Amino acid sequence: MSPSLSRCVCASIAASVFVAAAPARGAFVGHVYMNDNYRGPTTMGGEFRVETVNFHFTPAATGTMFKWGLAPAPGLFESFCLEKFEDQVYHTLLSADLSTSTTAGSAAYAGVGGGALGGAADALDPRTAYLYSHFIHQTLLTPYDYAVEANRHLDADELQKAIWFIEEEDATALTGKALLFFNEAQAAVSSGAWTGLGDVRVLNLYTFENGARVDWQDQLVVIPAPAGAAVIGAGLLSLTRRRRR
Repeated sequence: MSPSLSRCVCASIAASVFVAAAPARGAFVGHVYMNDNYRGPTTMGGEFRVETVNFHFTPAATGTMFKWGLAPAPGLFESFCLEKFEDQVYHTLLSADLSTSTTAGSAAYAGVGGGALGGAADALDPRTAYLYSHFIHQTLLTPYDYAVEANRHLDADELQKAIWFIEEEDATALTGKALLFFNEAQAAVSSGAWTGLGDVRVLNLYTFENGARVDWQDQLVVIPAPAGAAVIGAGLLSLTRRRRR
């Protein structure tokens, strides 16, 4: 695949790029290409098709046919983006770190706390983890149509809006299916039926330009248990040891 520097922003406006103050970094787990996505009528977010390259584990996927009849395959998985005002880079080899928070590279997230946007190191919300885990495992209580492409575009749009609302990326009041997704996640976390992040983590995607790290969009990923979790645990332990040195 020939890398391309065409960019898509998960927002209605493009945000300028800056090199963020260095937040805590996650564990390097390989590289990815960001490919086609189901773009709904109101967002430019997921669901994205992500292609892994020399990854340290195989992310869980829905196992369903993707856009334009692309068959499921090892190393391909579906994801949603966490930041509304962050650039997305398509068809370009991106490095990926595994963590539990974002590493925003957009000027929209600069400054102390990044305003309502949570800043450049925004921790993943358990409600988002619930929604994404159940999306991947096809166990959402709110129906999500994986089979009919036109409906899948609409459902991806609604789920992305719910995620951005939970992550304080967009304060617009939710309606319709987006509100149903939010209420489902809220009920699961409030009742204790879902705790913590489960099998969900954040992929911090970045490149190096003129020797400096530039952070791009952050994507959701499910770590398959138990093998994947063991690999990642070892990677995080190694990273911690290196930092202590």
